[in-house]
Amino acid sequence: MTFSIKDKTVLEKFLSDVLAANINGLSSMDELLSLTNPDSRALLDMIIGLDPYKYGFKGELVPQEPTPTNVVKIKKDTINQGGEYELDSSAYLPKQVFDAFSSMAESFHAENPNRELLVGSGYRSPAFQIVILLYIFVRVYDFDIAVTLRRVALPQYSQHCSVSNTAIDLVNVDGEPTDENPTKFKDTIEYEWLLTYANQYGFYESYPLNNPEGIMWEPWHWQYRG
Repeated sequence: MTFSIKDKTVLEKFLSDVLAANINGLSSMDELLSLTNPDSRALLDMIIGLDPYKYGFKGELVPQEPTPTNVVKIKKDTINQGGEYELDSSAYLPKQVFDAFSSMAESFHAENPNRELLVGSGYRSPAFQIVILLYIFVRVYDFDIAVTLRRVALPQYSQHCSVSNTAIDLVNVDGEPTDENPTKFKDTIEYEWLLTYANQYGFYESYPLNNPEGIMWEPWHWQYRG
């Protein structure tokens, strides 16, 4: 799929408007759509309606659940991070996921006193998942939808939109991963520790190397399964 110069201009303007409006991880679809005009709404509907299987995605639909009412808001002031993680100054975790993550992070820190496991992103409303997708599509992959859909799932396929089995994008104190070289996280102390111990806390690397879902390797992406 190709996008015309006009399409790109419309999407750039819409993304700028969205970022200025501070749409966040708990924002509703109505909030997002209120920022559209007829041109941007048509393009947004087209992107949301894409069949990701035509672009190599092989994952399953994620059951859509109401926005969690017991969500824990995590300020990200201590994260030296740019790119998509700057789109919201907070991360959000359902209480049961937060409790499991906290236990895991405490254990990691006890073994590595100078290191921390931090949350770059957790639960995302479907609206915010679209914002993340648009950001990567426009700002990182220069309107290459095929590459984008191998890194960012549409809301109905995203583990970040699951309340019961929320995925966490983990970040370390050095700011890894980055948009420019995300898989560098595989070389970190944090990743090595997670491979050994994360399962004990209910977290699983759901997009490992050569995963059957057709998603790029995401060593920082760990899904809570209880």
